[in-house]
Amino acid sequence: MTTGESFYVDLDGKQWQYMLVTDPPAALYWNASSYKLRLSDIKIATKCSPEDRKRLRREIMKDIQENE
Repeated sequence: MTTGESFYVDLDGKQWQYMLVTDPPAALYWNASSYKLRLSDIKIATKCSPEDRKRLRREIMKDIQENE
């Protein structure tokens, strides 16, 4: 699988590292109309609680969708 490492800064100003892990790996470079990103494609690399991980995935997904 291919990963693309990125960082997300939440509303509190805390920085979180995450990766997009898509299947197929090439989907990482496709247009949004060609591949629908799923919450499960977002992997939080920074150690955090399960509640934070769930919240961050949703926030990151929303941020990606707003900036397409």
